Amino acid sequence: MSEALAAIRQYRRLGEHLHSAGQPTAAQLDQLGEAGIGLVINLALTDSDHAVPDEAQRLQAQGIVYSHQPIDFDAPSRAHLDRLGQTLSAHAQTSTLVHCAYNMRVSAMLFMHRVRHLHIAPAVALPDLLALWTPTGPWRALIDEVLVEQGHSPLPPNG
Repeated sequence: MSEALAAIRQYRRLGEHLHSAGQPTAAQLDQLGEAGIGLVINLALTDSDHAVPDEAQRLQAQGIVYSHQPIDFDAPSRAHLDRLGQTLSAHAQTSTLVHCAYNMRVSAMLFMHRVRHLHIAPAVALPDLLALWTPTGPWRALIDEVLVEQGHSPLPPNG
């Protein structure tokens, strides 16, 4: 794993090509090309904590594809999950960093994506989610809905 990736807030490697994190600093964004990242998906709002205003330009200057898919933390939806899934599927062989402000939106969305599209058992994917936070409210509701649709039990009471 690249030291540049490991230094990003709340970084986690979730597979050969899939990485999640909180908001990289401007200097960390400038190192992503050298770290082998080919796609960055940003789920944070433009005014999220520590947002880098010229993130898209910094990445595009390195030849990295940038996709901004903002999710209001209080209103995650199936449409957000579907859009993220489509982008990840279209770039399945590309080393991808998905980030938000603190890796909370991302960890929840990627948990659902991994269960739904990559057919990873919830028990295998769950530790990566719970290492960062225990979803509540609309996040918990969406996760439970996706789990049940996929033939799994909802999240256990404490996670």
